[in-house]
This record gives sequence, structure tokens and C-alpha cells, in this order.
Amino acid sequence: MATYDVVFILVPRFSMIALYGALEPLRVANRFAGEVFSWRFISAEGQPVAASNDIPVSVSGDLQAIGQPAMVVLSASYEHERGQTRALRNTLRRLAREQVTLIGIDTAPFLLAEAGVLDGHRATCHWESLPGFRESYPRVRVTQSLYEIDHGRVTCAGGSAAIDMMLALIENLLGKALAVIVADQLLHFRESGERFQGRAPARARHGTDDPRLLSIIAAMEDTTEEPITAAALAAIGGLSLRQMERLFHDRLGQRPIGYYRQLRLEKAARLLRYSHLSVRDVSLACGFSSLAPFCRAFRDWHGATPRTFRRS
Repeated sequence: MATYDVVFILVPRFSMIALYGALEPLRVANRFAGEVFSWRFISAEGQPVAASNDIPVSVSGDLQAIGQPAMVVLSASYEHERGQTRALRNTLRRLAREQVTLIGIDTAPFLLAEAGVLDGHRATCHWESLPGFRESYPRVRVTQSLYEIDHGRVTCAGGSAAIDMMLALIENLLGKALAVIVADQLLHFRESGERFQGRAPARARHGTDDPRLLSIIAAMEDTTEEPITAAALAAIGGLSLRQMERLFHDRLGQRPIGYYRQLRLEKAARLLRYSHLSVRDVSLACGFSSLAPFCRAFRDWHGATPRTFRRS
């Protein structure tokens, strides 16, 4: 049976749950299939790396110690930009040429995309940073999935999605029977079809199954760049304007247009944090016709101007 050397590159402030979500399926697979996987941790300079929970993790070497493994897993989260170095970009490009499987967890797909090794590939990342990822890397085929596996490039949304991703890789490499055993040991099963949901659905976030409300919210989420009228939204839910107002008030405690604007401003905050778009371009991407109204709305909502928010 083939064996697989897996290198984890840790970027400061990486997500501990995502890291262990990717690692533990390998450990369990070894328990039932023999020593199929080996793994080691490295960092850019060979020094221990603190996760986002401030727990330090020891490493066995720096980027020069990677060699030519079967898989390289980049683990990042809140401060992925700290990993965007020339040394890492060059390393990733070399590994891509050598046909090493490259994996990015949470916000680590930004690092893969910055190196150019995701161009033309399907990829995903954490839902919060997804709008910025899509805007920053137009050559990447961005999806809102738990994970994507596409010709030697693997990305996942982070958190427990790392388990789903690694179970899929184990199935691809060693068969479905072993993947099922590993999932059973980890008590980790998802219902069929959930793979393609990169964020908790609206019915879970808002605690409602009302199809009228959910259809209107879905339309709002799909049209943040080019907002549609209140009358059009009401028609999507099969309601009058007054009925839509009452429904939002009773279920969400908000007016529908206020909720719609909040969705657009939340998207703006994610673009300011995770993309290279100018403030003006962010305003246009979130459905504001000019900069001044956007800045006023953002300041009223967040308590800071878009530029101050980005600097902080």
C-alpha cells in the first residue's frame, strides 16, 4: 500500500479546530489501515507558531525542510496575510510544478491564490472572507462549498469542514470503506447534499422555516451588488408590501429594507477586511451608487468610516 507524507505549514493565528480537523482523520486512518500517513509541522522560519487561541504549536523545520511530500496543507485563519511572503510563493510554485497536492484551509486559499497556483481551479474558503477572495482572484473559480478537490488543489472553508475534506481525500486515496470507518470513529456524518453549503443556511441562522421569508432573504443575499425594489422582493415571497413588512417585523424584529441594507454593509465589511478593492469599489460591489452615501451608512452601522475600519 502507498504511503503519504503530509506537511502542515502553520501560519500565525491559524485555526486550531481546522488544523486538528484535518489531522485527526489521518491518525484514525492509520489505526485501521496501518501507517499509511505520516505528518510533520513546519513554519516559515522554523519557529513555534501560536494558533488563534494563543496555544503555541512546535514545528520540526522551516520552508527549506519541506522536501517533496505527497501533500502540503496550509493552515491559516485570522492573519493569513502574514504568510504572504516571497519565500512561500516560490515554494508553492515549485511544489505545484512537482505535482504535489496543495491544500488550503480556512483563509489559506488566499496564499495559494497569491502564488498563482489556483488559477483555473475550483476553490473555496471561509464564508466570511469569500466575497473578498472572489473579488481579489478573478482567475480562480470560486464556490461557496465546504470543500473543493480539483486536480491537485484542495481547499476548504475551515472549522469542521476540514474533517469533511480529509474524509473525501481518504476516500479518493484509500477507498470509501476506510473513509466510512474513520467518519464513524469521529462521530462525523453530514446529510447528503450538505457538502455544497459553505455557511449555515438562513433557516438555521434565523430559526424559521417560513418559505416566504426564506425566499426573500435568499433574493436579498443574491442581489447585494444590484439591489432590487421592495415591491420585487415582496412579489418573490408572494406577499404584499404590508404583509412583507409585518412578516419581517414578527420574525426578525426588523424592517425588510433595513435588513437588506445590513446584509450589504456586512458584505462591505468583509470586502474591506479580505480584499484589495478600493473603498469606492467596495461601495459599488455592495449596491451603493456613490461613495458618500456608502460612507455615511457604514459609519452609522459600524461606528467607524470604511477607511478607519480597514486600518484597524
